[in-house]
Amino acid sequence: MQKIYSGKQLDILYAQAAQLDKLSAQDHIERAAVAFERELLRHYSLGGRSIYVFAGAGRCGAYALSIAQTLSRRGHTVFAYLFYRGGKLSPDCEAIREHLTQDAFRLEEVFTDFAPPRISSGDLIIDGLFGVDLQTPLSDGYVALVDFLNAAPAPIVSIEIPSGLFAEDNSGNTLEHVIRAERTISFDSPKLAFFFRENDPYVGAWSCLSLGISPQAQQDIDTAYYHVQDAALSLALQKRPRFSIEQPREKVLLLARMPGYIGKTLLSARAVYRAGCSEVHALVPGEEALPLSLALPELTVYTPSNVQNLLSGINAYRTVVVGEGFGLDSAAFHLLEALISPSHSRPFLFEGDGITLLSSDLKLLKKLPKNSILIASHQELDRMLGHFRSDRERLERALELARDCDIYIILRGTYSALCTPTGAAFFDTTGNTGLQTQGASNVLVGVVAGLLGQGYQSITAAVLGLHLVGLSAELYAGRYSERSLTATSLIDLLGEAYHQLEAK
Repeated sequence: MQKIYSGKQLDILYAQAAQLDKLSAQDHIERAAVAFERELLRHYSLGGRSIYVFAGAGRCGAYALSIAQTLSRRGHTVFAYLFYRGGKLSPDCEAIREHLTQDAFRLEEVFTDFAPPRISSGDLIIDGLFGVDLQTPLSDGYVALVDFLNAAPAPIVSIEIPSGLFAEDNSGNTLEHVIRAERTISFDSPKLAFFFRENDPYVGAWSCLSLGISPQAQQDIDTAYYHVQDAALSLALQKRPRFSIEQPREKVLLLARMPGYIGKTLLSARAVYRAGCSEVHALVPGEEALPLSLALPELTVYTPSNVQNLLSGINAYRTVVVGEGFGLDSAAFHLLEALISPSHSRPFLFEGDGITLLSSDLKLLKKLPKNSILIASHQELDRMLGHFRSDRERLERALELARDCDIYIILRGTYSALCTPTGAAFFDTTGNTGLQTQGASNVLVGVVAGLLGQGYQSITAAVLGLHLVGLSAELYAGRYSERSLTATSLIDLLGEAYHQLEAK
């Protein structure tokens, strides 16, 4: 997993990289400039453009000056503006300033007055005014400068983070005076602010470039937030022993008591199988039992007359799914109370109707089996816990609930987050807009349930399930278009998603 560092932790990281990797600050900044130029060329044609670089007095300004020099050496037309803070530069920025090649590009050093250039739509702006160390909203001349850049017709690419945006919590920030970047290119760690919907107008599309800092330099820095990576999940895949075919089959139970949900149940059941679980049972209304059996012959189907037998043998299942179609009536509520009695030790999986029932009586949350998983949209969590002003606030409340109840909460969204009982959050950025298609959430439920059914720990099942579904969506978009993605297409591509992880 990629650690998501705070600004202070990045300072520690760079100090340890200097000690353990012999990577000096100047070498790191020059390495960042080369990587930035390479990433820039992936997204922009720079030929014939004038590039305007705005550098601040801190480390971000040092990046900006080094980038300006690198671009100038490649033959691009560069105009750079270096803004001193109180007449001074940070040691990193001062060191880069002293080593600039004379007359390599036009550099204007700004101490007080600033004469804005005339920027056209065909130009490019690189924002390196402030980095992750910013702790207070912009003021005075920087407000006017940011407003000028935002009003310019040229696209803006920010270094590290858009100037004016805080790296983590922006609840106390003045967001109208923040750079609105078309793209943000960060180094060594994505910033926590990138993952929150309220910051999207400022961050734009983003990427994070690894500059080769060793794992040894990072291992002693503990973080609460992680960005999910393919390589880590490929190591988490269970081996399938040759003689496992002779072992008892694992089982998953889907509960859908109400009529009209046979299609959703079918999607989830198919996803459980495609996730690798070998046996799935489903409780459905009597009139839907035969059609479901015909649609998915490998599924074992029960009707309401079997409820008591199922309850008595509930611990035979590695997980039980309480989701869409479970019902919201009093009978559903009493059945849920019976299911989560202390004698039932297996983790449960809740979504849809299950989340709604838990919201109707929050005391039930404390009774849930340890390591159970809740899969909720932002709207569903708001109905459970109250309205939140921002994604950051919502995440913190979900983490608090996960700790209090010893459960896992998947917050579904553009960047889904897994909130854990330890207080850590794992962000998954795979997928695309096709995942808004009807039934995608049922596929996710089925994949996570299928992983639980195979004996994966809850944290691994949740992270791996999110990632597999996201990869399936990306594989489909790569061949066709995310616009035409369906839930059935997601299921059909799960095998290829597995194959992609296995190949790492």
